Amino acid sequence: MINDITAFQGFMRACKAPGQACSSASLQAVFSLPGDKLSWRFPEDVLAYFQPIYSVYQERIVAVEALARVRASSGEVLQPMQFLPFLTLDQRRELSRQMLVAGIALLETLDAEGISLDLSFNVDPDFMEDQDCVPCFLGVLGSTTVSPQRITLELLESGDFLQGDIAVLRLQALRDTGAQIALDDIGSAYSSLLRLKNLPIQKIKLDQELVRDLDREPKIMAFLQSMKFLADGLGATLIVEGVETLTILDAVAQLHQDLVQGYAISRPMPSDAFLVFVRDYVCPLVGSKPGSLLGAYAAHVLRRPLMHSLQHDHDTVALTKFLENCPLLEYLRNHPSPVSAPVLDAYAALLRGARDLPHVPLHQQITEAELQLQAILYDAIRAARHDVLGG
Repeated sequence: MINDITAFQGFMRACKAPGQACSSASLQAVFSLPGDKLSWRFPEDVLAYFQPIYSVYQERIVAVEALARVRASSGEVLQPMQFLPFLTLDQRRELSRQMLVAGIALLETLDAEGISLDLSFNVDPDFMEDQDCVPCFLGVLGSTTVSPQRITLELLESGDFLQGDIAVLRLQALRDTGAQIALDDIGSAYSSLLRLKNLPIQKIKLDQELVRDLDREPKIMAFLQSMKFLADGLGATLIVEGVETLTILDAVAQLHQDLVQGYAISRPMPSDAFLVFVRDYVCPLVGSKPGSLLGAYAAHVLRRPLMHSLQHDHDTVALTKFLENCPLLEYLRNHPSPVSAPVLDAYAALLRGARDLPHVPLHQQITEAELQLQAILYDAIRAARHDVLGG
């Protein structure tokens, strides 16, 4: 891990005429710590790693993301935040180009075996200010059999490009080629949400830092569901990153989310390892019914809008029937545990009140029962996570 930014030396400013590919010589640089304890060269030590994107609905890998890594002199593989902040704009541009080229080579190999996947790769928005960014993109694809429709450019939030009017023009021009545009790490900053209303975005990637804590902070479930509604309303596809465990995968599937990415499917890996992985891949067992307490709670959260609608309409009969068929209660009945009794008792009392006093609105009773349920379930879900992690 690199901690001392000021210790890096040997930066070189890249020179590139608009519309021309960057030459390796103009971008070469050596980054090192004092005493050469850890160093690497750009672009020679750049690696392309690949992580699959899984479709819950189709039960298969449907796409792959090309991710930049760097192998240091120690042999350690560095993560993006350990090297990206120290690259010049043109070096970052070259990094994106290398990921696109490596990703296309992987797709062509898979195509030859009858395995068709789409590709996504990260793009720094700042260099899209270049008016030749679209010809450059098409130029890379020109000598391949891969169509632009199979490529997604994931925009990283950096600089001011996405806040300017030129962003809409550039992104629309890229969309006109057939390529897909995704905004990455949604939820990590309020500004990114504001941009959604103006930019021609087709995909939204939810920040993995939110999702990977789902079994530690179940209240995030409501945010995830809201983002799904937002994406649907914008006509965009939501991709949920940070699905690190099968329990989180179960919960995300119960929210009717399709595209997921994370360690529950696979960690990023070199191209040769990915080829072996995708050929032999066996999909996770994700059932139509919850397979975990977190998944059961997710199924319950998914039904909340309808429950609130029935409350608003004061339809006590329909609401009572709706509560009786709750997937969370069914899971607790079929999987007895210390948490089952108090939750089932709370709902039993709620249903008794509905039958005994059908003319009385259930709003207050349901609100109280929900608060009681949340307090019990949050503790139980965290405890289950603790047990899985062996704490």
